[in-house]
Amino acid sequence: MTPNDQWRHWRDQRLPTDYLHLDSAAAGRSSAETLRATSAHAEREAIMGTYVAQAEAAPALQKGREELAGLLGAEPGGIAFVESASAALAALLATWPLEAGDTVAVVPSEWGPNLHAFAARGLRIAELAVRPDGAVDLEALRRFVTGTPPAFVHLTQVTSHRALVQPTAEAAAVCHAAGVPLWVDAAQALGHADTVSGADAQYATGRKWLTGPRGVGLLAVARPWWDRLRISASELDRVSLPEGSSPVWLLESGEAHVAGRIGLCTAVRQHLEAGPAGVRRRLAEVGRQAREALGEVRGWQVVGDPAAPSAITGLRPAAGQDVTATRARLLAAHKIVTTAAHPARAPREMTDPLLRISPHVDCTPRDLARLCAALAEAA
Repeated sequence: MTPNDQWRHWRDQRLPTDYLHLDSAAAGRSSAETLRATSAHAEREAIMGTYVAQAEAAPALQKGREELAGLLGAEPGGIAFVESASAALAALLATWPLEAGDTVAVVPSEWGPNLHAFAARGLRIAELAVRPDGAVDLEALRRFVTGTPPAFVHLTQVTSHRALVQPTAEAAAVCHAAGVPLWVDAAQALGHADTVSGADAQYATGRKWLTGPRGVGLLAVARPWWDRLRISASELDRVSLPEGSSPVWLLESGEAHVAGRIGLCTAVRQHLEAGPAGVRRRLAEVGRQAREALGEVRGWQVVGDPAAPSAITGLRPAAGQDVTATRARLLAAHKIVTTAAHPARAPREMTDPLLRISPHVDCTPRDLARLCAALAEAA
């Protein structure tokens, strides 16, 4: 059996395509079953009525909430369905007990839009010391949160532009020992890395490594914070909550894309059927294989640690190539889907654009050879 044989079923679950999808970090390919589940709920809304169909789907949504909670090491009552990771962060910043001038501590690789959201909230940003690979230095973190405790520490668990995974579980233990909450951006981690960390708040989108529909994300808040959130909700919203629900559910939009939530729940179930630990191992393997192959391509340099347990690879042009033009040429001439990653993604770390490669578990040596040949031509 070749390393790819056991993952052929993953590709077979999806619609046939002659495009080579190497941008799971942007949006993974939803399975045919996920697409059918999403479409079927939309049709039920048209047949039965929107709210009747939503009530009928409540058990499936609750099951998905429980399964997502398991992946995050959270309680189902602390899971809110939202539209995206950015919507989840906005909800956290609006409701967490924060004051203008409070400090949030981050690492240099922090996602650029998160930095913008922190500044817009009036927070002061402090930068944490990191190891040579970019992962947070846990001993330096311990000294920081003990000596000058911030309002919270924020870590993007899996970096968007290169292979880097933060030790979130270890960081959570350090933060909690000092009485400092940890928030984790798991947008690139959920379905990709182990997201059971003990963080006080986690948030993600479902469209990436879980391959759910676009437009659906989630927020997880640990129980000790449920009643400390400053949630503004009308009496109608509050009385509309199901009996026994958590106040975190008030963060969910009443105008939700319920069909998309059903699709995400379907994708989560398929992820669990595939075996999350096996998926994580395979994605780490795919990332290493990609970086080994791409390290031999003339005119490109692999960024970061080749052995990092991430399926994301950043490539730096070494021969004057325009990354945006290269990405467009790969798509138009070779039907290869990649991402042009600009410095605004991580402005405290990135100085130049990178070409991002992010295959899923079904990536084969033949796929990588096709990419390498196209990149060599582009150089």
